[in-house]
Amino acid sequence: MRTFIQLFLIMVFITVASFSYAKDIWYCPMHTNYTAEKPGSCPICGMTLVKRLDDADKLKSTSIGDHAAVHLNNDQQKLLGITTVKAVKQPLKRMVRASGYVSTLNELFLLQDTYVKAYIDFVQAFRDKKRFEHGRRNWDAHREIQVKLHNAQEELLRFGMNDTEIAKLQKYSWQTPWDQPGLSFFKEGVKYWVVASFYEQDLGYLEAGQMVDIEVPAYHEHIKGMIKTVGQIIDPQTRTVNALIEVQDYRGELVGNMFVNVTVDVELNDFVIIPKDALMDTGIRKIVYVQGKDGVFVPKEVSDVVSGDNGWGIKSGINEGDEVVSQGNFLLDSESRMQSSLQGGSL
Repeated sequence: MRTFIQLFLIMVFITVASFSYAKDIWYCPMHTNYTAEKPGSCPICGMTLVKRLDDADKLKSTSIGDHAAVHLNNDQQKLLGITTVKAVKQPLKRMVRASGYVSTLNELFLLQDTYVKAYIDFVQAFRDKKRFEHGRRNWDAHREIQVKLHNAQEELLRFGMNDTEIAKLQKYSWQTPWDQPGLSFFKEGVKYWVVASFYEQDLGYLEAGQMVDIEVPAYHEHIKGMIKTVGQIIDPQTRTVNALIEVQDYRGELVGNMFVNVTVDVELNDFVIIPKDALMDTGIRKIVYVQGKDGVFVPKEVSDVVSGDNGWGIKSGINEGDEVVSQGNFLLDSESRMQSSLQGGSL
């Protein structure tokens, strides 16, 4: 209760001080040091006085909805704990996390072998159809083969393979087993594979060739891996998609189905980056306070906001080099809303 009363008194103090600042000030364009509190003429040169632009009217003109610009002197800024940082333009960084397991070679082989057999049966059935298409024949068995092929392909897509890798399996031949393009994922030097389940919202950050960190909690180890393929079917229950990861340069012994954690460091395009605490999300709009001249803090509405581990990435609303408020936003925002209400602001 005492803290609430203290905060209330601070806000009242700032509001009263702001109104005292908001009094109209007139100055001489020729002798700018001369000011007055009402219109008139300069006693030095007789020139008509001009209204100063950084008065209450200017503050009101910079309002956004129910947020108004606020003027704070140095003492008031210290009282609110206001600190600012410069918005910088740099790549937005994000760490994508997933859980997974160590796949067995037998699991990899069976899924691919099932597809290869179904594909060979399908090709043979298609040739039979072309040969006997003018005759009367029951094609139910051939439709069953087609369904079997589709099911085998869907299993591979769910497992983490993509269409490109599946197309390679179609070149497999039983007639020349010594001369094969190779079943996918049977590579010399790659002893283990990891199947990792990434959330749907992270799908756009993944691509083949990305290096990943694989944590093996059972061994308290971290090993390197590379994403080979990203699946093309999302699990409707967990909203995840599988990716197949090569485990590289690991000389230890992993156990099939062993649990692992996977992290991928992603670097996106350049954004104007601000700290996480600099953004005020009202539910209607996203506000960032930018420090202008003479202690004026102006609310700026930002859009196209992307979350990153190194801050918020902003595409529109503020510019590189702007001094944005990173601490003291809560009290500043309260004062801004109060000023807007007194000025007749609206949503």
